[in-house]
Amino acid sequence: MDSGKKFENLRRKAEEVLLMEKGPSKKLALEVDELIHELEVHQIELEMQNEDLIKTQMELEESRREYKELYDFAPVGYLTLDKNGIILRANLTGTEILGIPRNQLINSALILFITPSYRKSFYDHLQEFKETQLKRQCIVKLKPKNKTPIFASLDTKAVLNENGTFKEFRTIVTDINQLKKTEIALDESEIKYKNLANLLPQMVVELNKNCEFTFTNQAVFQLTGYTKEDLDGLKSYQLVIREDQNRVKENILRIMKGEELEGIEYTAQRKDGSKFPIVVYCSKIMRYNELVGIRAIILDYTELKEAKDKVQRSLEEKELLLKEIHHRVKNNLMVISSLLDLQSSYIKDKSSREMFLESQSRAKSMALIHERMYESTDLKRIDFGDYIRTLCMDLYSILIHHPEKIKLTMDLEPIMMDINTAIPCGLILNELVSNAMKHAFPDDSEGELNIKFYSKDKYLILSIKDNGIGIPQDIDFKNTKSLGLKIVNRLVEQIDGEIEMIRDGGTEFTITFPEIKL
Repeated sequence: MDSGKKFENLRRKAEEVLLMEKGPSKKLALEVDELIHELEVHQIELEMQNEDLIKTQMELEESRREYKELYDFAPVGYLTLDKNGIILRANLTGTEILGIPRNQLINSALILFITPSYRKSFYDHLQEFKETQLKRQCIVKLKPKNKTPIFASLDTKAVLNENGTFKEFRTIVTDINQLKKTEIALDESEIKYKNLANLLPQMVVELNKNCEFTFTNQAVFQLTGYTKEDLDGLKSYQLVIREDQNRVKENILRIMKGEELEGIEYTAQRKDGSKFPIVVYCSKIMRYNELVGIRAIILDYTELKEAKDKVQRSLEEKELLLKEIHHRVKNNLMVISSLLDLQSSYIKDKSSREMFLESQSRAKSMALIHERMYESTDLKRIDFGDYIRTLCMDLYSILIHHPEKIKLTMDLEPIMMDINTAIPCGLILNELVSNAMKHAFPDDSEGELNIKFYSKDKYLILSIKDNGIGIPQDIDFKNTKSLGLKIVNRLVEQIDGEIEMIRDGGTEFTITFPEIKL
């Protein structure tokens, strides 16, 4: 029972009590007091309900105001249209987008604010919506009053009456001008890219993640004989010979996983079955930080491969010829060495015979370098550390008659050296090591000879050290009559090096020269 009926019943009851004539007056007074109390309580209830109603009304008003602010200042435009597209209501954002005050916008046809080329799209949008009553989106170009035309997205839904009949359209208008400009720029860029790709003589293709072609330039059709219709039913790896197909698949997966592969060689197969070599350069296609496919430039490698094979054959011929030259030079030097040895046997004078033998040793040191060149796969450089070991062991076996007394130690790094540096260094080594072995340990005395060769700070260092009797203090090794030391000084200058001699418990020669990188 609501408050109004309750109050009416109490009033009626009070009147009945007052009209009653029967019963004592005391009882009547009590009943009247009860009725008055009930009326007072009810009045308090009414006042409390009235306060609740006022509070609810204020809350509703606040909610309505907040909703209106949200509606008016939303980041998108809200329009309410009748069945003919006439604007019935609009928020402030909608009026700003259309560039006209709300009082002038109401009762205007929305189609008047759409550029002529997009009006049919808008009309079809409303008609389709009326038929399906499904939410629809439409992209149009608006021409706001006194403003530059902009692209906008219209999202429309229908509002129905209680009986299910159409009442009105509600449309959300979103300014997508910047997005559309970017999209148009991308489309134009894509067109330019495809036009440019079609002018290239190389094949250009784009693949999706399933290895299907999404773009092919004209060169693909010209070089393979396939048509666009043919490629629509083919996977990319089907354009190479069967033996290469698994390798293509594996490399595509590797690229999609982030690896960078360039210059991959395959054998392609044309539609008519003929084959030709290709080189493929690939890159990933990323959109919004997501991998969507692969782009590849494919070069017909036929002419280049023929030229490469021709150059390779020519290079092999030249290497063979150069090996033969090194071999013949080595043989000629060994012949000279043998002639010197033979001639020395006819010389009775000891010093003259010694000169012949030294010349023979120099010829052998040079012959050894050419022998190493002949045996090496690199015809321009040799492992000079290995060369030092071989030369020193040969000299040791010839010049040291009591190997149990003279110890030879070597600390050598495997450094590759150009032949133009190796020959003078070999002669330097031959002179200094021979000199130490012949003169440092007279009368079969005991001693040690140490050879070092290493790299330091872009310089190469060759050290020959003995603990023998040493070179006399009065001899200046840079100004001496000794032919061997004169040769050493000249050769050190030839390789742009420096030589230092230390007399400390024997003799140590240190040659420092720049490391030449080829």
